[in-house]
Amino acid sequence: AQAKATLPLGSEGQIESVERVIDGDTFKLSNGQNLKLAGINAPVLHDAPTLTREAKRFKKEIWAYRNLGVDAMTEVETLLGLSGNQIRLESNSEGFDDMGHLLAYVYIPVDHLKEGAAPDETIILKKGNHYEVFLNAYLVKLGLAEVIEEGKTGPYGDLFLKLEQEAKGNRKGLWE
Repeated sequence: AQAKATLPLGSEGQIESVERVIDGDTFKLSNGQNLKLAGINAPVLHDAPTLTREAKRFKKEIWAYRNLGVDAMTEVETLLGLSGNQIRLESNSEGFDDMGHLLAYVYIPVDHLKEGAAPDETIILKKGNHYEVFLNAYLVKLGLAEVIEEGKTGPYGDLFLKLEQEAKGNRKGLWE
């Protein structure tokens, strides 16, 4: 059974609070809904068969692949700490994945950026005196998430693929 939608398709900009980060691309919202970042896949931490299969696909030891998942989760938790666990959601046309997770593009509002980060109007957007980090794209850029199969990436598919190619070229994260 699919969980109740917190974001009607076609609506934009809904603000939610994150109760808990499950892994780099999955959260539990304070309203009880599970959310998955649309268009990308970060390494899993808890599902042994999936962890083994994905580690093998990336030609990595299981512990190394899991560590990349921990790195993705740490990046997310760091950004959420800067936002008071607030996120802004943009809907995905698919609505839910096969496990009933709400699929969305997530923006994390922050007052300041990590040292060395700068607005680029693609991943880090300047909003007045504040910033928003487009989390889905940010994780791909860092090499901590891969682009899921073509056709399921939504309107950001070209951006995600470009960022993944850059991460591969720079041998970042999954692509080391």
